Amino acid sequence: MRLKTILLATLATALLQACAPHQVAEENVAIDDFIVVSELEPIRVIRYRRHYNYTQLTEHYIVLKTRDDHYLVEFKRRCRELNMLPVTPDERYETNTLRSGVDTIRGCYIGRIFAIDKGQAEELENIGTGP
Repeated sequence: MRLKTILLATLATALLQACAPHQVAEENVAIDDFIVVSELEPIRVIRYRRHYNYTQLTEHYIVLKTRDDHYLVEFKRRCRELNMLPVTPDERYETNTLRSGVDTIRGCYIGRIFAIDKGQAEELENIGTGP
């Protein structure tokens, strides 16, 4: 009887762990599909004045907003630092510039950057939310 209980508890734990990251993976797949369908081309550099804001989509993607433009930024790895305090300092190759593969946002290296318009930014921010 004790062996059954331990086995059942282990199985339940494994199932819960398997389901938890599945939702995040689906959101990442939806964003990957958006990139392909929209035929977004990666750019190498963003130039901005003074500061920028961002909206976190997942731990892999953010929508970055400068004064005039919007960008979809993909990190090289999961960026858990987006939600952590204290804030990890950014690394910059050049001031007022963000370069993919070189610079960081909150300590996470930028993998790819895509230029998007305001409508695409709103669409990305609403991925995964129902009507």
